[in-house]
Amino acid sequence: MSRRTLIIRGVLALAVLGMIGIIFSVVSGGAIPGFTHIDPGNIGLVLDVYKGDLEARPMSAGTHYQGPFERVIEIPTMQRTISLTDSDLDSDGNQVQNAVEVNTASNMLRVDVSCQYHIDADKAADLWRSYHEQFEDLQNFEYVSLQPAVKEAVNYAMGDMDTTTALTTVGKQEAERESLQSLNDEWVPKGIVFSNFMIRSVQPDDQSKNLLASTLTETQAIDNAKLALEQQKIDNDTEIQMATADAKINQLQNSTLTDLFVEDQLLSRVHQVYLPSNKLTGIFDSK
Repeated sequence: MSRRTLIIRGVLALAVLGMIGIIFSVVSGGAIPGFTHIDPGNIGLVLDVYKGDLEARPMSAGTHYQGPFERVIEIPTMQRTISLTDSDLDSDGNQVQNAVEVNTASNMLRVDVSCQYHIDADKAADLWRSYHEQFEDLQNFEYVSLQPAVKEAVNYAMGDMDTTTALTTVGKQEAERESLQSLNDEWVPKGIVFSNFMIRSVQPDDQSKNLLASTLTETQAIDNAKLALEQQKIDNDTEIQMATADAKINQLQNSTLTDLFVEDQLLSRVHQVYLPSNKLTGIFDSK
């Protein structure tokens, strides 16, 4: 057998072994060796399908070589938004009733909520080890794990509130702070960081709406009655002031008229004597 024949057989044997390895790798869950690309804002977790565990260092954004028996799991680490409202739309564009239902001591509330979160790249591997395939599909991970956590946090924050407080801006802001704190206390150690928690609106049930409307009407009637009493008091005070002023004016007028009357009476007692002018000289001369 010639040397050339041996070389050809050796090459063919290696090719066959390579093909067998590739097929085994694919069957085992790996991929065909080659280059893979990681999009900006994502990381690539490298799963060694032969060992059944992740490699120590994830792939950063860019192009990387992916070896046999490896599967790359691309995980987004950018901000993502969770929206739970009654105005959400499904994939077909239909409106979905997805608001958070809060069961208070007196009634039910429907709360429209939105928040953001991101995955800590340093803890992404731990998240995969905890949730496996569920974590690889983030939409499913949000639906199964994160959305229930958001609903629980809102119920915890608003469950003890009365309806009137829950409808105010102050009540909503307090619930936002408590919900965000509760979520991060639970999920930051796991590798999920929540932010920008917003309560968009709070809607009571029909029974509570009717009760609130009745209460507001009665409160408005009470406020109107108080305003009427205050106005009456002001009017009464004004009438008293006017009457007092009139009395003072009359007193001053009477006093002035009395002085004029006395002066008039005194003058009426003076007798006027008319003398010819030539007689006046005699009178002064007699003195």
